Amino acid sequence: MKSSKPKSSSSTKPSLYQPTLKVSSAISDTPYLEALHQLAAEDESVICVTCSGLAKSHLEGSPTRIPQSLIHLPEGVSAAVTFCAGLASEGFKPFLHASAAALSRSGYEAIVNHISAPRLPVRLIGFDAGLSHQGGVAGQAIDDLSLLNLPNFTIAEPGDAEELVKGLPLLHAVDGPVYLRAPMSRAPRLFDGPPSLTEPRLLTEGSDLLVISMGQCTAEVLRLTDALKNARVSMTHLHLFTLRPAPQRSLLSHLEAKNYKGVITLESHFAQGGLGSLVTELICGEMTREFLCPIYRLGLQMTFAQGGKRDYLYKKYGLDVSAFLAAIESILKRKLGVGASELPPSPWGSSSDSFPIR
Repeated sequence: MKSSKPKSSSSTKPSLYQPTLKVSSAISDTPYLEALHQLAAEDESVICVTCSGLAKSHLEGSPTRIPQSLIHLPEGVSAAVTFCAGLASEGFKPFLHASAAALSRSGYEAIVNHISAPRLPVRLIGFDAGLSHQGGVAGQAIDDLSLLNLPNFTIAEPGDAEELVKGLPLLHAVDGPVYLRAPMSRAPRLFDGPPSLTEPRLLTEGSDLLVISMGQCTAEVLRLTDALKNARVSMTHLHLFTLRPAPQRSLLSHLEAKNYKGVITLESHFAQGGLGSLVTELICGEMTREFLCPIYRLGLQMTFAQGGKRDYLYKKYGLDVSAFLAAIESILKRKLGVGASELPPSPWGSSSDSFPIR
């Protein structure tokens, strides 16, 4: 194995992504708030809770105001988690909003004892997840997926605005706790149709490489898709909306279906404890045949991250299209003659160019 830097589900089968990737306009400047407003308007049990001033301002500043009263708890994340657990035990569906780093770190003990263990339907909404925070180590939620990979939890991260808007109602119907990595502001539209909570989204199909990605890293793969076709490299690309419950059967089916030359995973997270670990554990523990091809887990390689804008951080820590291209060339043992400057820009672009949620 190599590390390289260079109870509700949708029955609708996600459609195959075919068109050339373009810089898409956002469905909304605030797609999460659009989806939350729709849920709150339809379900009076939805209660919106914040535990930071910036999260409160973000929700209150929405052009689509939340119908129910917004509850702000300045006492801290642990107190807010405990409060939401009390709401859930009385039949409400609380949505707790804070930075992903604060939720997963400061609120961890309360989440384990008051939400995960009793299996209460609290929805934890983590803003600024992954490499997107300008504040440095304390704000970079690069370990949240591993920390909150707890019993009874559903963990999801949308790859675009479409998955966020259409996936939130699916997550709302889950009978148990949910953690959602949600973009704070605008997001591109890349996919058609809702996501599935039980199956990966098949974007391309090929026999040379198996690529598995989630969240904003999926867009980095899509930037290179057409160039790979021109270089006669065929790739099966799977995008995951949920890390837990993991679509293990589908992943194993794809892993065993063909003799790939290599497998690559991409995630805005430590390469350990998230998507990369999920795939390698399946290969080591569940495969019915010998699996000899190299595995590249693109993510942070056990290092803390400085603050900065998304594109800079993705390049610095090996999560961008250049790192993906380098991994492919290493697997195939040949240069593809593709330059990063020739590829379309990231559709996420400056979508995180706003004040961080703390």
